[in-house]
Amino acid sequence: MDGELLRVVYHKLFRQNGPSFPRRCMYSDSIVVLLYLFSVLSQRSMCWAYEKRNWPLWMRHLQRPSYSQLMRRLRSSSFQKCMARLRDAIPPGPGPSLEKYLDGKPLVVGAHSKDKEARRGYVGRDTWARGYKLHAVVNAAGFVENATVTPLNEGEATVAKGLLEQMNLQGVTLLADANYDSNSLYETVANRGGRLLAPRRKPGRGLGKRTHHVHRLEAIAQLEKVPGAMDQHKADRNRIEQAFAHLTNVSFGLAPLPNFVRGLTRVTRWVEAKIYLFHLYLDRIRIRKEAA
Repeated sequence: MDGELLRVVYHKLFRQNGPSFPRRCMYSDSIVVLLYLFSVLSQRSMCWAYEKRNWPLWMRHLQRPSYSQLMRRLRSSSFQKCMARLRDAIPPGPGPSLEKYLDGKPLVVGAHSKDKEARRGYVGRDTWARGYKLHAVVNAAGFVENATVTPLNEGEATVAKGLLEQMNLQGVTLLADANYDSNSLYETVANRGGRLLAPRRKPGRGLGKRTHHVHRLEAIAQLEKVPGAMDQHKADRNRIEQAFAHLTNVSFGLAPLPNFVRGLTRVTRWVEAKIYLFHLYLDRIRIRKEAA
């Protein structure tokens, strides 16, 4: 499948849309994106992916810029735009999803890493580590509809607020865990036309004298007073756990960060490429099923 995905990427970059050349550049963005996705797909560094002896035979006719220019181009806005065009070309599932899921996934670095942007944060079960976190909104088809990467110490509800302000949630029910039980987040989701459903960290306790958002009060009443509602919520929210499992367990998936991916910019670029390749993989499976 890895070789097939690389051929599909090549076709989309060079055949379907044609290579795009930034101003005053001899080499197109397409070759820069192709080499970067080749390195991500192979779980190797750009230094490895730059060497033609590591390329498949059918790729070796391509001309590439110098290594230093290639690394500079990875930080350019034209590279980001080319990647965005690739991402937008893949439909996020068979149709609109009125149930979405919100969660975070830690991306841990070594305890003695010299990465200055990695931060210490909670990763679950009374465990703390240094690194980053992927915050994602996943739909019922398993596609990541929106995502961002932050240092590990940033609060999930705070990051989710900025993430959801960019989305149209009209008619959508958003399922999340207790880390997202926040009045301000309930308000953000309601303003975008949706409804958040997240349990409290300590169910059954009083609400105090402060004012609570009406959707939060409704969620508390539904999850804590309706028999079986909490168990059903956990079962439904398992969809994002399955999506993260698939994202991390395919051969090219989001494994622990390699030692050459450090710094927030590089980690974000690496994770975005992993998500794009995963979406491409899901799309190829869909096409195969429709053709069968």
